[in-house]
Amino acid sequence: MDYVGLESVSFGSEDLKQSRQFFTDWGLQKVGQGRDSLTFQVGNESRVLVRSDQSPKLAPKLHPDSQFRSFELGLKRQKDLEALAADLSKDRAVHEDAEGRVHFQDDAGIYVSLSVSKRLHVKPPQGIARNEPGRRARVDRISPVYAKAAPWQMGHIVFFVPNTKEAESFYIKRLGFCLSDRYVGGAGVFLRWAQRSEHHNLFLIKSPHGKAMLHHIAFEVRDQHEVFGGGLAFSNKGWATEVGPGRHPISSAYFWYFKNPHGGSIEYFCDPDFVTEQWKPHQYRVNRFSEWHLPHGIQQVDDGKKRPSLAVAVEIEKNRTHKTTETP
Repeated sequence: MDYVGLESVSFGSEDLKQSRQFFTDWGLQKVGQGRDSLTFQVGNESRVLVRSDQSPKLAPKLHPDSQFRSFELGLKRQKDLEALAADLSKDRAVHEDAEGRVHFQDDAGIYVSLSVSKRLHVKPPQGIARNEPGRRARVDRISPVYAKAAPWQMGHIVFFVPNTKEAESFYIKRLGFCLSDRYVGGAGVFLRWAQRSEHHNLFLIKSPHGKAMLHHIAFEVRDQHEVFGGGLAFSNKGWATEVGPGRHPISSAYFWYFKNPHGGSIEYFCDPDFVTEQWKPHQYRVNRFSEWHLPHGIQQVDDGKKRPSLAVAVEIEKNRTHKTTETP
């Protein structure tokens, strides 16, 4: 199967005003608004859909403590969509809506839809080149400082599931995903939707409460500067850190997670591993969540030290002049 990626994720909301502020502050572009709905878009045109939690257009809640409802995967070809729909209909209810999306539940009970992607090919942003010992790729250019993040794509989605082995089998055997890495004993599994892809697009974790539930959705940004700059900006607007910033040893990505009022958390990330058919899955026995991380975000504290600026220079000169005039 030839997947394009995550087309959309859907949430319910008890407070659409809060939802609008949250996803706008996150850096998404609002591209649609109705009486009981909001539509946001990331750089590659995939979307976050929010509706009033009483809307009949929403899938049911997975868990009473979360407003996450469903996610949509985009395919390149109609024939792949038809083949998957025919196979899935052998053992579960499959519904095709007026727009041609195919809806079903996976073996963990998560609501999923498939569609032929209608997104245009948008050229991704170019990050600023890095300077390394013996290799100066950024010349006569200042590395950026980001006032806020502008997420390019939803790179992966993560769920708690009752049985990771059953969920893994479903996505590999029925939807054509590939195994990247695994925590042994059913603790967790990293999957990707193509042989050549980012390290993972779907991560499934053993549920502590025996039910499926959204863990987080990850939004890719250009570089670690945007992770930190975007995270600082989002934090300064009053949204709470879940954990981070930090760096994952599995996938190599930098991260910063924030609490999502719609359920689970939301992540800025950058610089993930890209793997191919040559990749050999690892079987991990110990937790490798982070190489390092801050638990509560970056605390910005004024240390009281004076540093170069016009104001500091004026003050120094003023103090010098004052001392000179006092000298007998």
